[in-house]
Amino acid sequence: MSNFAPVDLRLYAASFALAWLMLAASSAKAEEPPAEVAAPSGTSLSVASWGGAYGQSQKIAYFEPFTKKTGVKINIETYDGTLATIKAKIGGSASPFDIVDLSAYALDMLCRDGLLETIDSTTLAAGPGGQSASEDFISGGVNSCGIASVAWSTVMTFDRQAFTKAQPTKIADLLEIQRFPGKRALPNGPRYTLELALLADGVEPASIYSELAMPEGADRAFAALDKIKPQILWWSKAEDAISMLTQRKASMAAGFSGRIFRAAVNARQRIGVLWDGQIYDVDLWAIPKGAANKEDAKRFIAFATEPAQMAAQAELIAYGPMRKSAIALVGKHPSIDIEMKGFLPTAPDNFKKALKFDEVWWKEHGEALETRFKTWREQPAVIDAKASPANGKSKPGDAKAATADEKSKPGDAKAATADEKSKPGDAKAATADDKPKPADAKPADAKPTDAKPASTPETQTGSVPSAAPKPAPKPAPNKPQ
Repeated sequence: MSNFAPVDLRLYAASFALAWLMLAASSAKAEEPPAEVAAPSGTSLSVASWGGAYGQSQKIAYFEPFTKKTGVKINIETYDGTLATIKAKIGGSASPFDIVDLSAYALDMLCRDGLLETIDSTTLAAGPGGQSASEDFISGGVNSCGIASVAWSTVMTFDRQAFTKAQPTKIADLLEIQRFPGKRALPNGPRYTLELALLADGVEPASIYSELAMPEGADRAFAALDKIKPQILWWSKAEDAISMLTQRKASMAAGFSGRIFRAAVNARQRIGVLWDGQIYDVDLWAIPKGAANKEDAKRFIAFATEPAQMAAQAELIAYGPMRKSAIALVGKHPSIDIEMKGFLPTAPDNFKKALKFDEVWWKEHGEALETRFKTWREQPAVIDAKASPANGKSKPGDAKAATADEKSKPGDAKAATADEKSKPGDAKAATADDKPKPADAKPADAKPTDAKPASTPETQTGSVPSAAPKPAPKPAPNKPQ
């Protein structure tokens, strides 16, 4: 397999992922009763979104059913997910897109610049209990310029087989080297890493960014990381987080929820997830000011944010619906015997101690922390003999500086084999591994060694190509497939 270039593996994974989702679509359609199809309306909508298996799940759950119901054709365009790209496209008087799928940060910036239409949330479908859409959406799901569709997250995962006496159960266990020994695979940059450090050190999610904005808060985050620094493996590519875990290089890893779902399905006895302290972000539907077909665009968003349609997507891909009533409707994946609810970031049991990632905060405070992080990372790690888990024994020399061999380096994980590699991945992309903007892409102003994940670093996640497809279960009455 050493002759395969990384792009070959991504395309190989992509073909499996998309084929698997097509199988899911076929299974679901086979169970559906015949539906009345609307005559073509003669109109169409142009939708800019991510590609890969994420885009395929949108096609199955939203685009095709909307066309069937209304006769309005959907034309799908993929883009790289960056603010600069979408702003260049829709910033003029006329937009080539009627609807755009945006990260929370991109939506905030475009809304601030007056480039998006206002959306009236009262036009959205009420919840099953009669509650308004605003009441039914999770906090942050309804914006004057956009309506949220899904949430994805950065979450800690662990190798069950690495811990024989007890299993990690909370984010604080990230710092418990003696009780839970082994390497920790963390993002090679301050974003997510510093938030995880503070969460593990006991800071509540609501206080993370106010704490991190203060010098003593930043000191606390780095002090927490000092406790585990000799045991940290840094990853810059999202697939490496899971590879380090499956190859037993790390016992715990911070990764993106989609890739973790894939790994957990393929290795159910090995991969555990710590939803406690997850860091989530959202994607939202929006309408450019210069859109040609605004009324049909509003009809589509109202349709796509109905609880039943959001649940239909969540049964195909491990992203969390942003409506509470939609989460309650999520059942099994239509092609494999997997209950999807337990893998969704917004499921009530998973969402109890979740932190909303704040990209705007990082734009304002990130430069100083990125500089400090780089300096801190290059400093020799100090190994505390009491905390050192090496062979389960501590040695007399109380502390020592880590040698060059003992320090974890950003790229010390070897490439995964085709079987071990997490195939569909962490960025809704033109491939199943990535969004058009790859997970390891750097923003224009990023430091060379401080690559950060894209705003929405996942794609595919519902796809499990190596799992044997199983017949779809009989659908529940009125449950979309």
